[in-house]
Amino acid sequence: MRKMKRACCQFFRRSKLQRASSGENTSMLPKEAQKEKGEQKSKKTERVKHMASKLLKNLSSVKEEAEEKPVDKDSGGRQYLSDKAICELIDQAKFLEACNHIYDLEQSEHKSEINIDSLYKKVAERMWLVVQEEISGDDSMLLEPLKSVGASLKWEKEKEKEWFDSVKDMESVSTWSPKYWNKDLEKLLMECMATQIPSFVSASNTDESALKDHLSQLETTIFPNLRCKRDVFKEAGLLTTYTKCCNACLSSHLSTLTDGDMSFSKCLLIYEWGFNMYRSEKLLMPHWTPQQRLLADAYVLKWIFSNVEEKLLTVTQKEVREVLRQAVTAGEKPYTDTTIIQVLTGRAQAVQHISDTIKDKVEAVCLEELLHFLHSYKHEGRSLLQLDTFSEPYSNLQILETCCIFRSAWHKLTYIYSASADTDAKVKEFIDSTEEQSRELFLQAITSKVKVALKDHFRKDNSDFDKFLDCLRSSFSRFEMKNTETYEPLIQTVHHIIVTEYVQALLTASGKSSSAKRRKIVNKIKVDHQAIRTLFEECFGPRTAPLDDPIEGILDFILLTDIEAMKIHLVLLLHNFPDIRKELLNIILVIKGSLNGTDRNAMLEVVYDNCVGVERGHHSFFEAIEIKTGKYGVCGCCFCC
Repeated sequence: MRKMKRACCQFFRRSKLQRASSGENTSMLPKEAQKEKGEQKSKKTERVKHMASKLLKNLSSVKEEAEEKPVDKDSGGRQYLSDKAICELIDQAKFLEACNHIYDLEQSEHKSEINIDSLYKKVAERMWLVVQEEISGDDSMLLEPLKSVGASLKWEKEKEKEWFDSVKDMESVSTWSPKYWNKDLEKLLMECMATQIPSFVSASNTDESALKDHLSQLETTIFPNLRCKRDVFKEAGLLTTYTKCCNACLSSHLSTLTDGDMSFSKCLLIYEWGFNMYRSEKLLMPHWTPQQRLLADAYVLKWIFSNVEEKLLTVTQKEVREVLRQAVTAGEKPYTDTTIIQVLTGRAQAVQHISDTIKDKVEAVCLEELLHFLHSYKHEGRSLLQLDTFSEPYSNLQILETCCIFRSAWHKLTYIYSASADTDAKVKEFIDSTEEQSRELFLQAITSKVKVALKDHFRKDNSDFDKFLDCLRSSFSRFEMKNTETYEPLIQTVHHIIVTEYVQALLTASGKSSSAKRRKIVNKIKVDHQAIRTLFEECFGPRTAPLDDPIEGILDFILLTDIEAMKIHLVLLLHNFPDIRKELLNIILVIKGSLNGTDRNAMLEVVYDNCVGVERGHHSFFEAIEIKTGKYGVCGCCFCC
């Protein structure tokens, strides 16, 4: 400033000398020349005055600026910009320069004299205005200000790192306003991008055409607009943040599309569209190395499509559960193991062309839901097979048939799925235990119902036994899994229960009977035996070996007239059914009705003597039959008098 004053003084002295020299020569010039020279002198004087005025203004501004700069005496007289000067830098979009000056003030003794936070806030507001204008418009003049924004955010990270490395005043770091600039920028970018994406409203949950149109609009209009800004933000050093916000905005919008009740097909449509966008490089992705690119699929699935993927798996679980429940609901259309396989593999097959990752996740959800279903179905079995539900056709056999179907389906699924040994063991355990429990409950129901049906069967002309057999026939006729290992043992056991209960009812019926009534009972035995045989022939189909049946042996004995033939037949009965006791044979002889008490006892002695040491069969029909002593005879049956 002193040099400028010295220059001004020299300039004015030089001007005075020139004026004095020119005055001496004036009298020697003609008047016209003197007049012309006077005009030139006047103009020159005006020009000098103007230059002097301009120079004085510059000196004044320099002086004023020098007065505004705070001086830090401890740093050797270091000068700092005033807040007014910093604001001018901010207005000129010189954000990095402004940040450096604000930071210098912040570290000096003058920070209490100036509102540092308000200056940082002004920087942030002006930076976000630049970003917002760049996103919403196409002004190429904003590149330099945007570069300054990127440089300022980089500066913030460097300063924050310096503070952490120095472990100094950590509390100040946590409250330092530039610390939140990156988050504020991300929030701003997300808001600006979201305003460019139109909302989607569908009139129907099953309307896929409207959803396809919306996705097409995103692909052809919205995302190209966002991609065109990529180079500008890349040059400004903000590409990573910009890319992150683009994909986060996409993820948020796709999550919005999948809100509410959504079908598997619509979820898959959204998921597949997004993944195809990524594969076709229409999404903004970070720059990966070749090694990172190998993991790109998993990265994208986890980062961008995590919400859509979660919804897809949730819908898969829900639909598989509903279809499995419908498939085994009583009264519904019969299903097969193929139905179960389709339920459990169809959705995995629908996504396998997208990626192996999502295919494996869908398979895992389906297997998990299968285990859940089998577990719950096992506990529902007891309520479905209550004794009083036997009148419902097919309901009693449905769980057993379901177990057969699931066992067959699982056997085939093991060739499709790579299920673990633990999963395989759990599935088989659930199926086996459910089948065993249901089998026991079903047989208990059969036993209970046949007892009720035979209670007064030999005392009344009409009984419930025929109705019982018709109901059983209807149930077994609808059992589809006849070629399984479960079916034949089940039918044999049911036959054994019915025959045993029938013989029990025959041999323990109470009350006196006349000869005519005995003949009527014998005729009833013929009819019942034929009905039982017909029922189980229908259940089994053609068989090489007949089912064991003591009713047939008893009926054949009753119809004999020859004494020796009767003895032989009793021996055969005793041989085939070793658990038949002497008092039971006595009742059979009473039913025969042609022998008195003495002859019956004699015949029984001969029969048992001839059976000593003879190998007997293993069939057991009479062991559980109890004979109570009654007032009509030793055994209390209706035939003893």
